[in-house]
Amino acid sequence: MLVAMGCYVLNDVFVKLSAQQLPPGQVLAVRGFFASLFAVALAWGARTRWRTALCPLVGARCGLEITTALTSVLALSLAPLATVSTLMMTAPLMIAVTAMALHWEPWKSSRLVAAAVGFVGVLLVIQPSARADVAGSGHACAVLCAASLAARDLVTRRIPGAIPSVVITAAATLAVCLAGVFLGLTEHWKALGRHEITALAAAASCATLGSYALVAACRDVDLSVVTPFRYSFIVWALLLGYVIWADVPAPSAALGLILIIAAGAFTIRSTRRS
Repeated sequence: MLVAMGCYVLNDVFVKLSAQQLPPGQVLAVRGFFASLFAVALAWGARTRWRTALCPLVGARCGLEITTALTSVLALSLAPLATVSTLMMTAPLMIAVTAMALHWEPWKSSRLVAAAVGFVGVLLVIQPSARADVAGSGHACAVLCAASLAARDLVTRRIPGAIPSVVITAAATLAVCLAGVFLGLTEHWKALGRHEITALAAAASCATLGSYALVAACRDVDLSVVTPFRYSFIVWALLLGYVIWADVPAPSAALGLILIIAAGAFTIRSTRRS
């Protein structure tokens, strides 16, 4: 999970550097092309089991991978990296509430209170959007991305262990690439320079390794054990956002960030204890 979060933050950095000049579909398609090459190479040893990717749960996960990638690209093109990353970290709270709603775990008022506190933190993070340079739609896309992330992790947990992680990763990257191509039919694509190609190829390699590490982290284990390591994502995002774009969270946004982490930590602790 630590490796996955590090790779995903680097992916977001490279995507943000590209998404400011290119339309979302082109970003998804070009990054997806490179990612597919990496993923197929990674999964080549399991090629005799590629047919297992036809499992309906793998298909559902591919759909959620597409919505996650699309909303992520849109959010990164409209809002600061640290803000987007913080809002994405509400995914563990959504997982906890959904697990209770589906009766996978018993209802507990303490977890509901923790989730409420976390979503108050979300409002505090969004509130500094009194800044004219941050579009509200960027925050909305980040929250939708968090919901898609939560659903993706819940589905991943249900995929049979007989299906190799590399096959799941390859299927997801191919699905995102195809989605980008179809979305590109409605866009005006721009000529790619060396800078954009390099950035998207780097993003693809990070996304592929991150996806494989995340799938491996979420299988055959209680999600409450690995979920705490998700929060390393925020640390790296804050550091890289400051170094590259000089982004510094406002005091209220910093308070919201603390509330989200505290709520997530309490939820995880409660789940592990039970």
